[in-house]
Amino acid sequence: MREAMAEADLEFVDEDDAVLDPKDTASFSEAVLYSSDWTVQTVISQLTNKNIDMSPRFQRRDAWSIGGKGRFIESVILGFPIPQIVLAERKNQRGQFIVLDGKQRLLSLLQFTGNAEGAKNAFRLSGLEVRTDLIRKNFSQLEKDPARRDDLNAFFNNTIRTVVIRNWPNTNFLHTVFLRLNTGSVKLSPQELRQAMVPGPFSDFIDDTAIASVHVQRLMSRTTPDPRMRDVELIVRYLAYRRFLPGYSGRMKEFLDNTCMALNETWEKVQVSVGLDIEQFNAAVDVLMDIFGDDALARKPGSRSFNRAIFDALVFYAADYEIRTAMAANAEKVRQLYTSCLADASFSEAIESDTAGIPHTFDRLSIWGVGLRAALQQDIKVPALEPRKDGSSRITFDGFH
Repeated sequence: MREAMAEADLEFVDEDDAVLDPKDTASFSEAVLYSSDWTVQTVISQLTNKNIDMSPRFQRRDAWSIGGKGRFIESVILGFPIPQIVLAERKNQRGQFIVLDGKQRLLSLLQFTGNAEGAKNAFRLSGLEVRTDLIRKNFSQLEKDPARRDDLNAFFNNTIRTVVIRNWPNTNFLHTVFLRLNTGSVKLSPQELRQAMVPGPFSDFIDDTAIASVHVQRLMSRTTPDPRMRDVELIVRYLAYRRFLPGYSGRMKEFLDNTCMALNETWEKVQVSVGLDIEQFNAAVDVLMDIFGDDALARKPGSRSFNRAIFDALVFYAADYEIRTAMAANAEKVRQLYTSCLADASFSEAIESDTAGIPHTFDRLSIWGVGLRAALQQDIKVPALEPRKDGSSRITFDGFH
């Protein structure tokens, strides 16, 4: 129960709070969207032929319980309408699709028919409310029982409305389409889309790292991988700020996409140093947890919600060994500083609205950094804001010492 509550309470503000860039939307008219009714049999065929990407990596992030999967299969057999799935055809790979919405439903179909991996593959039906006669039955048993032929036919012949997107111009378009089609549903996590659109050795590494990380699990109050990959995103954000802060344009989604692309492309050269950065992240989390406690870290007073905009600033500095050591030795001063920052109007605004924008990103990092410098009596260099000729600004940073 604690895990489910903690996940619901996570305050992950949208990555791209700003209005879409006009240059992104100019090519939206080039995309082609159409919908059709695919039978469940067609969907399963597409899945088993690997035309729809349901990689083993995703299967490790299974969100539904066996009971939930069973009720979904029961709905299919009963002929109930099934929520639509949304697919995007991969560029230059006709007939190959990325799942934008419906992964858990598709995974349940794969698992029920015995075509998946892991402990839930070929699961037995449970949690049924209407067809209680099917409880404890699996797909293989239904196939072998002549009396269940009508049930199997009903299962395979039920239809799922399938929206297919072709010739999409960029990932911002895919994200926008998803939100417009599903205004009442849980939003697609940008990291889920990122993992599909920016594959590579770093993307695989960071997925494995997040799954194995007791530090991230502790931060998110989870014991299993986050189905929406927000555990991965926490680490990617840390690496992006640590390695590429001067290149930040105020668009978080683009910033993290570019970080993953850059580290994928240079993985052989940066693999060791990224591993060292992860070690610093883990050490930073240990110290921050010791100072603030599991229930107060990166949270506003009286709130159980984890605020990643706050966490970005805290871990940015705590990942430095000298700063981290001084923070651990002056825990009470750090807690007092944290309380003071939350009471500061500029800092408070920077963690609550337009958190992706350059002004508020700079405010969070600089206010916390200047505060640490005074509280710890250390010569800590903080990011600076540099004006540009076009009237915009960029964040500059040359290191802490």
